[in-house]
Amino acid sequence: MFKYSARVLFLLMLLVATAQVSSADHTVVDTATLKAVQAAIQDPARIEKARERDPFRKPLEVLLFSEIKPNDSVLEITPGEGYYTALLSRVIGDKGVLYAVDPARAFEHLPQIREFFTDYQKKDFRKNIEYSVQKLDEIQLPEKVDQIWMVLYYHDTYWTGEDRAEMNRRLFDLLKPGGTLLLIDHHARPQDSDQFTRSLHRIHDSMVMTELTQSGFVLNSSSDILSNPNDPRTDSVFSPEWRGRTDRFVWRFKKYRSRVSDGASR
Repeated sequence: MFKYSARVLFLLMLLVATAQVSSADHTVVDTATLKAVQAAIQDPARIEKARERDPFRKPLEVLLFSEIKPNDSVLEITPGEGYYTALLSRVIGDKGVLYAVDPARAFEHLPQIREFFTDYQKKDFRKNIEYSVQKLDEIQLPEKVDQIWMVLYYHDTYWTGEDRAEMNRRLFDLLKPGGTLLLIDHHARPQDSDQFTRSLHRIHDSMVMTELTQSGFVLNSSSDILSNPNDPRTDSVFSPEWRGRTDRFVWRFKKYRSRVSDGASR
């Protein structure tokens, strides 16, 4: 069973009577999107292991907050075992496209994770998914996209050796004007340095905010959907006590401006 926030319950009630609603955090959802999101979550073809994560990952709230819509084009960075891949590919439908890109540099360090996504595709193949392995600071797509999702991976770029400034520049350029970057990651303590980011796989949100805004992204909204005030932020995210239950920040950035040739935005 899902434990919905008061905001989401209010949103769902309003959608019964209206075609579109904007909530207090500026999230806009229409009835077609709500139906697509609900159908994606409830699809019995979803892998059972993924469904077991739903109470902690709160997919209804996260998907609605992202403002994903049917027919969208989406870039998913590090799809992993396909948890969000399964949901995103269903919401966008046959007319949408999901570019799932795994990080080549992570595979160099952790070759055992290379088969995660190919194993997922054997269990839940979707025709609207295009999969590739790329260096994120060299990433390319055949088109610009409506949304980019990066879930629980930005912190890993501190040990994989990505040029984050170049990675963020490329991600910014891959978004359509008005497009959305949804970013979720594990909170670190304010005093923790990037040394703790490497060892605990947590990151201080101000570090992420600075780097993304320098690349042109503008924070549109934030959410406490996945917050956990009981998490002391001192243990590895892989510790048995906190795995899957860490305190996480959820941010929705927008691309409001275009980039000029010298790297500035206008």
